[in-house]
Parts: sequence; C-alpha cells; structure tokens
Amino acid sequence: MRQRVSRQDQKQQTRADLVAAAREVFLRRGFHGASLEEISEQAGYTKGAVYSNFAGKDELFLAVLDAHAAGRARAYALAAGGAPSLEEGLRALSREMTGGAESDPRWVPVLIEFWTHASRHEALRRQVSERHERNLDVIAALLQGLADQHGTGFRIPVREVARGHSAQRNGMELERLLDPRAADPRAMEEMTIGFVLGMTAGQAPAHTRDPAPGAGNARSA
Repeated sequence: MRQRVSRQDQKQQTRADLVAAAREVFLRRGFHGASLEEISEQAGYTKGAVYSNFAGKDELFLAVLDAHAAGRARAYALAAGGAPSLEEGLRALSREMTGGAESDPRWVPVLIEFWTHASRHEALRRQVSERHERNLDVIAALLQGLADQHGTGFRIPVREVARGHSAQRNGMELERLLDPRAADPRAMEEMTIGFVLGMTAGQAPAHTRDPAPGAGNARSA
C-alpha cells in the first residue's frame, strides 16, 4: 500500500513540476513558440514524462490555465473579504486584478494567443469556454457576496455583471499590448467602480454619479 501511495505522490509531483515549467516556457516563448522538448528539459524530465501525464501541448496549457485560475481565485477572495463597504470591496478586488496582471505582463498575451488558437478547434474551444465560465462563476460569487454583505442587489443577473466586468478588463489589457500606459491602474479601478456600481439596484456614491441636477431622480424613475 505504501508503495502505491508513493507512486501516486511521485506522479503528482511530476505533473506539478511539468505545469510549473510549462508556464515559464509558455510565458517566455508564447504558446506556439513553446516546445514540449524545452518544457520537459526545464522541468528536468524526459519528453516521455510529458506524454505520460498530458495528451499534448493543448492539454498541458489547460493545466497551466487551471493552476493560474485557482491561484487568482484565492487572491480575489482574500482581497475582497472584510471590506467596510461595497465600493471598498470593489476597489480591493480591482487592485488585486490589476496587480496580478502587472506582476507578470507576459500572461495576458499568451492567454490571448491560446484563446485564438482554441477558437479554431471546436473541442478545445469548448474546454476553454467551460473554464472561462467557471472563472465568471467565481467573480459572480464574489460580487454577489459583496452585494449581500452591504444590502444591495443588481439590476441584471450578477453573472452578466461579472461577464461585462471581465470583458471590460480584457479589453483594457488588449489596449495595453500596444501601449503599456493605456491600462493605468487608477483608471482601471475607476472603471470597475463605475461599471459594477452602475449595475446595482441602489444608487452609486455621489462622486461616481452624474452631478447634473435631477440625475439621481432620473435613475429611480
């Protein structure tokens, strides 16, 4: 029994080593530029070890994607938890998202490259789409938790709020590929506040609303 457990532990360690090495090579070379030979060499294994754990480069990138998503989900939950107000919770969440993107600016380009690749292969597209939807579930749950905690709700389904917020941030990250100054952290934070609070059932804080006379009454009409 101990031998079987030991083999399982070894297999899990090998898989973890390959995923960590693959992430670094994908970030360095891009999805298409990365090779399984370089990934296995980076991890300290033979190419056969890759194929004994993954069907190929697509499946290996999916594992990298899963590991990345799990880490980000934990960070988002820690950032948003315990905020004294909905706005402060959103600001903390936005800062964590922006900080994650800035900590390794190579991630978004390789992710976009893989999404584009996956969009041309139906089976792979479905797998990537399923993961994206699970990520939206995570964001939606965080947004709903913040709204519940602070006594408000959303004017549209919270999942669509999460999707719109994700699309907004992804669009700004695309802008940053051409101009690193485009996605200013402060601007990203204010966009998050403006969009998400704009979707709440109540009114946004005064400094985020249209200061024109009667604007608050028009919203509740």
